[in-house]
Amino acid sequence: MKAFVNLLIGLLFAFMLTGCIGEDYDVGVPTAHLNFDHSSVQLTEANISWKTASEDVQKSIEDIKKYASSLDEIKVLPGQKTSLDFEENEKNGGDIWTDAQVSAFLLKDDERIELEFDDFREFQFPTDKGSYVLEVKFSSTAGSTQYVGNVSIE
Repeated sequence: MKAFVNLLIGLLFAFMLTGCIGEDYDVGVPTAHLNFDHSSVQLTEANISWKTASEDVQKSIEDIKKYASSLDEIKVLPGQKTSLDFEENEKNGGDIWTDAQVSAFLLKDDERIELEFDDFREFQFPTDKGSYVLEVKFSSTAGSTQYVGNVSIE
């Protein structure tokens, strides 16, 4: 009977360990995407301060407006609705971020316009036409990442 109990405990312990071996809870820097009705555009990473057990990414951009203006234009309509989505980095699996804090702003000249999200991270671009820099900030326990886009409201 004692041998049976030891065998049962050993099997239980082995099953518990095999369940942990394939798991990777370490999450890499996410990618940010603007989703429109029939298309999606990936935003460009700017400033990054991200540290996990398997990854340490540090990147710093001095002039965000200049950097964003060098990117391809993202053309949108005045008042157009879009949603913001984040995806896991393909090279590093793990759980998706449950504690993320996200904010977004449009920059034009010296003006900073905060974009307000609904519960599904959907927002609406302003109706004023012109060129803007879209700045998105993503923060979690692993660090923070800033994304930018060169937006033209036409």
